[in-house]
Amino acid sequence: MRKRKKDTTRYYNRFEYHLEDTDCSVCLYWKGSKLGCTLTACCCEDIKNEALANGRIVRKPGVMKWNK
Repeated sequence: MRKRKKDTTRYYNRFEYHLEDTDCSVCLYWKGSKLGCTLTACCCEDIKNEALANGRIVRKPGVMKWNK
């Protein structure tokens, strides 16, 4: 039997993609400046459009530091 989560459960570290996360240089299918991308269409295009629509371009400095 599966336990049900309580209504008071909060998710503090909800990850949101920013435009800097979808850079081609960090993509799995990017093979360098000579070969380029191996895909015909970008696999992150929907994430890029959603980040731009919500104004998430670059993260604020210090957001990803775990030891505060």
